[in-house]
Amino acid sequence: MRGIQYCYPLGKGMGLHSVSWRVNVSALDRIKLIEDSLKWIAGEKSSIEITKDKSFHGAEQFTIVAKNMKKKDSRKSLERLGRDVLKELLENNIQLRIDEDKNFYVRLKLSELVKGEISLADRNTISSTVKGKFKIESYPGDSTIDVISNLIKELI
Repeated sequence: MRGIQYCYPLGKGMGLHSVSWRVNVSALDRIKLIEDSLKWIAGEKSSIEITKDKSFHGAEQFTIVAKNMKKKDSRKSLERLGRDVLKELLENNIQLRIDEDKNFYVRLKLSELVKGEISLADRNTISSTVKGKFKIESYPGDSTIDVISNLIKELI
């Protein structure tokens, strides 16, 4: 027994602070469909920001970001990944997805997301991806790996 690990029971104060989902698309892509997909994964109350820019080669491109600053909605966004994807995240070096700022990263295949399906992107994915960033709620003495792992186990 390792002793008391959290000051709050998970789900009653520990978990996630916020989530953001980001994707870069060209002017040729169906921007409204992509925007709706991001709104679904981030939660209906999320804010959407679309920035117009030029790509490295000069073509017009857009960055679409869906942000949700509510803890409950951030948790639901993680839950929307589904049991299979959540299990896959747990089984594949979850610590590699966490940075020193307590962010947990997930990349999804955009082509699947717009069809309403969830599929993790990996190093071999050549199609467009959607980048998810979850801010982990943890406090001094808490292990961010334990907090996110326990939250995922709870959602499964």
